[in-house]
Amino acid sequence: MNDLIFCITTPDQTVINRWQSAFKHEGWEVNACDSLNAPCADAGCAEVYLVEVGTPLCKTPEDLQEIIKTRKPVAVLAFAAAENISNPQIARFLEAGADDFVFKNLDERILVAKLKAHIRRLTPAIAQTMSKLASSSGNMEIDRGRRSVRIEAAPGKYTELTNLTQKEFEILSVLVGSEKRVVSRESILEKLWGKGAADVNPECVDKHIESLRKKLGPCGKSIKTVYGSGYMFTESRKG
Repeated sequence: MNDLIFCITTPDQTVINRWQSAFKHEGWEVNACDSLNAPCADAGCAEVYLVEVGTPLCKTPEDLQEIIKTRKPVAVLAFAAAENISNPQIARFLEAGADDFVFKNLDERILVAKLKAHIRRLTPAIAQTMSKLASSSGNMEIDRGRRSVRIEAAPGKYTELTNLTQKEFEILSVLVGSEKRVVSRESILEKLWGKGAADVNPECVDKHIESLRKKLGPCGKSIKTVYGSGYMFTESRKG
């Protein structure tokens, strides 16, 4: 389940505490917050998004559609208090893109069982989300399954890079998967070296980034240094 992140968004801290505890008991990774500012899933992960509807965070079905468009989760579960929503409203949220709807007082065991059923159904989509990445402009495509990187050299024509080391490939995947968001050196170290991250000099990341930029050629300029914070991948959209 390390490839899947559950994001709970609700102004109700009691629900956050209940569900976060239940999900962590299953060994699931959870992002929980009372605003829409929870980060999207990182590169190599897929997101199941749980959002309370009928609140200022997601008041209308149109709000839900915008959230889905922005976050691109593999599944969305909408929820609300029974007294705050009608059957016609539930139907509209489902028509807007929610994969399921539950009442917020649902027993955590039933909620977990429902989510496990969704996961079984979504296994192919989760695998696809994990394996394929692309920059927002479409100039760069990454296939994590094949460990390949393709850069658009001319409209519709791509060149495949074959000289990236494993660490360079993984760093690029993290940065492109977190496009336009700052990724700290510490985060890169933790993702790439795991428990051994504490024994790796942070300057090692800088060296890999330097080499990666050179191998990417003109596209290397898309990896920006955010001084005092880390790195960010950002590029101009195609004309």
